[in-house]
Amino acid sequence: MARRSAEETRRHILDVAGDLFYSRGVRAVGMDLVINTAQVANATLYRQFSTKDELVAAYLVDRNTAWWERLNQATSALPGARERILALFDMTVTAMGQPGYRGCATLNVTNEFPDETHPAHRAASAHKREVLHWLREQAGQAGSADPDALADQLLIILDGAQVLAAAMGPEGPSRRMMLLVESLLPGNGNASPETDAARLEAHTR
Repeated sequence: MARRSAEETRRHILDVAGDLFYSRGVRAVGMDLVINTAQVANATLYRQFSTKDELVAAYLVDRNTAWWERLNQATSALPGARERILALFDMTVTAMGQPGYRGCATLNVTNEFPDETHPAHRAASAHKREVLHWLREQAGQAGSADPDALADQLLIILDGAQVLAAAMGPEGPSRRMMLLVESLLPGNGNASPETDAARLEAHTR
């Protein structure tokens, strides 16, 4: 078997640690488990990540970087901000329906590491601020009279739905996420109760 480069080794460790952290929780996973699962030497892991805190922060940054890449791919060809916002929530619906879904990794980390000075908590908070900024930009471009308020509402819906999907499954209250988002976005119009019912049925199939 060919030897991995330092970059490939780092990627391998991040992939293994990321799967373990997400599926089991960060605090439940020790460095020994990462070493044994990744099948690397102690010195190899600690050469890449000198502490567990450093590994956790790198895992979160890596995961959130991949999230932005998926979002950019999903929205790059869309004609308007309203469509881009809906694409974000569509992407989240898809994620919530995947086997082993445990909610938002960023929120999970802030729950496990409430200390605001912890590097993983800082990385998580930075990501949420970036998402909120993106939502504000999109809300403004979509014609919202109050982009800040709309972005706040959308982030509450996004994160709340992810928590509920992890706790109760995608067919629980989180299934109403898309209908609620559409009702808040500019251009929704005044739908009739019958139309709302039909849209809810479409989103919950």
